[in-house]
Amino acid sequence: MSFIFDLLQQVAAFFSHGYHAFIGLFNLDQRQVIAFVHANQSYAPLVIFLMAMGETIVIVSVFIPSTFLLFAIGGLMAASGVPLMPSLIAGGLGASLGFSIMYVVSASLEGRLLTYWPFREYTGTVAKATAFSRRWGAWGVAIGHFAGPIRVLIPIVAGITRMPPVPFMFANLLGAAGWICTFFAPGYLIVSSEWFRTTFSGFTKMFGG
Repeated sequence: MSFIFDLLQQVAAFFSHGYHAFIGLFNLDQRQVIAFVHANQSYAPLVIFLMAMGETIVIVSVFIPSTFLLFAIGGLMAASGVPLMPSLIAGGLGASLGFSIMYVVSASLEGRLLTYWPFREYTGTVAKATAFSRRWGAWGVAIGHFAGPIRVLIPIVAGITRMPPVPFMFANLLGAAGWICTFFAPGYLIVSSEWFRTTFSGFTKMFGG
């Protein structure tokens, strides 16, 4: 509970001081995003939370190249001495929340959602996501976090097909945890390793690590 309270405090402080800087992330290149995280290390869990959630939201995910960024920011945090676990937990929560939002929206709108843009423009991709979901069931939600282009469609199909909430959330949390550990933790662990610090000592000194 204390972590959630701290995260909420970060959200309040973020929108008081860092909103205008962060909102530009959607228009910046990868180097500028990394520079922002380095300059605002206290916001690292919040940034990872928003990136992980945005990666699972339709349309928003197009503007967030999170696979590379999560790895790079993880390494940057390690070089700067920022703790791993708060951001790791925040990333898992963000990814699972994004899936949950799309699940609830699609369950509420049912099949009507697929008649809206951009879904009606990608009927073939929707069909692939539907076939994937039917084949794997609830486990497809967990695997879906790693499903690349059809990732954002997995919770939508789950909602439209009325997958029961409990199996969905169990698989969602499991997949979100696996996804953030796969794409975020390795960068941190590599840079924090003794081998990296010895071989690339100049890099860690550059960021005060």
